[in-house]
Amino acid sequence: MFFFEQRPSRVAREKPRFDAIEALAFDHYGTLFDKHAISELIEAEFPGRGQEVAESWYVTTKEYCWLNGMMERHQTWDDLTKRALAYVCKVRGIELAPDLHDRLIQADLMLPPFPEVPAALERLAAKFDLFVLSMGSPWMIEASQKNAGVSQWFKKIISVEPYKVYKPSAKAYDIGTREIGLPKERIGFVSSNSFDVMGSANYGFPTFWMNRTGGPLDTLGPTPNLVVGDLAELAEVLGV
Repeated sequence: MFFFEQRPSRVAREKPRFDAIEALAFDHYGTLFDKHAISELIEAEFPGRGQEVAESWYVTTKEYCWLNGMMERHQTWDDLTKRALAYVCKVRGIELAPDLHDRLIQADLMLPPFPEVPAALERLAAKFDLFVLSMGSPWMIEASQKNAGVSQWFKKIISVEPYKVYKPSAKAYDIGTREIGLPKERIGFVSSNSFDVMGSANYGFPTFWMNRTGGPLDTLGPTPNLVVGDLAELAEVLGV
């Protein structure tokens, strides 16, 4: 049996260059804002269930978007958020009192940003025009940004909700390109969601996967141009 030393290719050794990028478009939930932070409130009411319910709630909300997309029907993100919460609690045998339901929905509007996000956004905004490109309801994203004190770093919130489409359809990313007003090759897309990374890479954005958990990417493809651990690392890679 022969063994060959694997040497990194010249391309692999070179630092990726993204000189053409003029703007960055961010997914909102899970990328900039910690969707799982709401687990603390759930845990206080249902000990031992907080993380489980919070994670399933977010996953189910996204699944409802995809199902609606395939059925060619539309419901708003805020409506799907409420429906997903009711379903997740029901399937787990959790009795959700109306007042707790309302508190969870309200808490969802006040999710904290990940710790490095505010400072990293300030750094990135010094070099790039920053946008949000999300399936979220615009008023919910606005509330999140204002509550976290980061709204000043963004040129615009772009929600695909008024167009009644969902990610990862190419139509959703095309809306971002049109509203930003640049060719897609000049817009870097940033997301922590694997489906979003594949969708944006498939569309043709230079795509950055924020892999905070260190987990594997879905094997369906396409793949991102760069993987970073958090937003501070992205700012460093992009030279700010």
